[in-house]
Amino acid sequence: MSETTEQQGGSANCDVHLHAEIEVLKQALVDKQSQLIAMETACLRESDRQVELEDSIIAWQDKYDRLYESHKRVQKVNQTLEDKLLKLVDRNSGERAQLTSDVATLSVRLAQANYNIAKLQHEIVST
Repeated sequence: MSETTEQQGGSANCDVHLHAEIEVLKQALVDKQSQLIAMETACLRESDRQVELEDSIIAWQDKYDRLYESHKRVQKVNQTLEDKLLKLVDRNSGERAQLTSDVATLSVRLAQANYNIAKLQHEIVST
């Protein structure tokens, strides 16, 4: 019987050891499951964040596109206005040159007319 008692004692010791190992493995499994759940939760949060960022990128891209189109339109309008302004400056410069020439011509005629008037007045007084 001593052999049987020894076997039972060894078997009981082995069962305790196996139960302890099973408990350790169960705890490790629970820990890993908790880590997995935490990782899945973080992944879902990051996925939601990615969707938000993608939506934000689309909104900012749309704003950029609209601003860029507006900028191109304003540039075109500015170029048109600049061209019109330059034409006006050229035309006014030509008109100014013509008016300056006309003023000079009329000043000469006025001086001649004044000279003739003075000459005629002198003749009238002399006679």
